[in-house]
Amino acid sequence: MNSYPDIFWHCFVKLVGVQKYAIRNDMTFDQLKTEVLTPWKNSSTFTVSGKIISKDTKIEEIKITQTDEPQSVFEDRHNSRNRENGICDLATDRKMLPIWNGRDLTNELLFAEKKANFFDDDMTLIERVCKRISYAARILSNRQRKGKNSFEIKDEYDVQDLLHAVLRANLKYSVQEDPLPKVAGTKSSRADISIEELGILIEIKFVRSPDDQKVIFNAFSQDLVLYSAWPHLRKLLYVIYNANDLSDPEALEKLSGPKKISGKEFAVNVILV
Repeated sequence: MNSYPDIFWHCFVKLVGVQKYAIRNDMTFDQLKTEVLTPWKNSSTFTVSGKIISKDTKIEEIKITQTDEPQSVFEDRHNSRNRENGICDLATDRKMLPIWNGRDLTNELLFAEKKANFFDDDMTLIERVCKRISYAARILSNRQRKGKNSFEIKDEYDVQDLLHAVLRANLKYSVQEDPLPKVAGTKSSRADISIEELGILIEIKFVRSPDDQKVIFNAFSQDLVLYSAWPHLRKLLYVIYNANDLSDPEALEKLSGPKKISGKEFAVNVILV
């Protein structure tokens, strides 16, 4: 987490269908972390000025701000200005002044970190599905019910269709084949599967014999050049199906790791299935 000022933090929460809102002024950053940020991150119950917020609570608005002065200074300044102008202001909630005038860090502290956590969770799920897709294929290829056709894995397109279906059932994102710019010397201008919101491309290689080891190894460098042109790329999953039929599958697995091509940085994970 970035370095933030120690004092004068303020939190505002309004719940759906509840007219009265909750405000907590002049917290230290440690108090903010303990009372709001940590429970928010962990989806735990927390309170703001007696208002209980749980993971099931419907929040209409939440805001976190930071000021260089305490709430009382904003209140005194507001009251002084009203007196000078002969204004009797009973409607303004003085506790809201630091919320209105402070530095808004709501997205940075609450949502940006959650978004990163969601990416990590979804990435873990996608990698797990890729690693275990052969188990789904095994069930479908040996269907016992009379009159039901089996789904056989004969080539990489069969793997792609099955993986596409399983991922689509587990993810709220669009999962599709994505057109990419044509690169000289490559046979394909498409990734097998792409998930743009997460910056993930999935390339599938189907092994038919130990001789495919060299073919896949040579294709790997070309694929990296091709896929590095995708502007959303954060991670490339290189799924090798029937990897046990290769002469040395672990040698391909060692190709995993961070890559940088033409200034584009991304990660590669070679998955043996």
